[in-house]
Amino acid sequence: MLGKLFRQIHFSKCLEDILLTLSFFTRIPIHFIVKYDRTLMQACWCFPLIGASIGLVGGTFLYLLLIIQIPVAISAIITICFFVVLTGALHEDGLADTADGLGGGEDKKSKIEKMRDSRIGSYGMLAILLLTLIKLNALIILATGKPYEIAILSIICAHSLSRFSIIIIPYFSIPASNEGLARYAGKPANRGIIGSFLITSILILILLPFDQAILSAFLAILVAGAVGLLANFQIKGYTGDILGAAQQVSEVTVLVYLACSSS
Repeated sequence: MLGKLFRQIHFSKCLEDILLTLSFFTRIPIHFIVKYDRTLMQACWCFPLIGASIGLVGGTFLYLLLIIQIPVAISAIITICFFVVLTGALHEDGLADTADGLGGGEDKKSKIEKMRDSRIGSYGMLAILLLTLIKLNALIILATGKPYEIAILSIICAHSLSRFSIIIIPYFSIPASNEGLARYAGKPANRGIIGSFLITSILILILLPFDQAILSAFLAILVAGAVGLLANFQIKGYTGDILGAAQQVSEVTVLVYLACSSS
């Protein structure tokens, strides 16, 4: 299986996948330079790699704030703002839209319409507020203890695992609508899932103690799967907003678990 997987690797396509994923998950303007022939889910193998890179940049930013002795709480707030700028609040927007749609819609059609509405409702506002507060307190706990590297490693793993975990939703479900990201992103292939799993496993087993790595992965997949099941129950599938919500819930769950383990 693995030998066949490696023989099928085309390095030019790998680079294209990395650039595609980087341009989607961040606000780095790569799409102005490169044109893509592949769908987003064809590049799912590198989701955890790009997630880890985002976490590394943000974690390093937090580390620099801490070593120049900016108070921990302020450093954590600034770091969250940094992540928002880096990613363009892509997943936070999905979280808000998902909360508004699933929380306020009466049927499948109205729920999807609410998700597409550019205005944010009370459910969306509360979802972002509460999840950000939880994330903030988890970062404060992680950054309060020394060495600061623990916080960086936890952030990297949370971002990597959360990007990996969202892949299970399009793999086991179907798009809820004929429009939007979910319709055109494609479906993950088996070799993409395997590649993503291998990269994620290597990363977390290197960066975390074995028991924390296993439980972090379990929790990330569990909560992302729960979001997918909820969406499937309410709208008979998933949307791009559902994936964004799953990423946010998964990321925060891992951060909270690692914060509790470090305290």
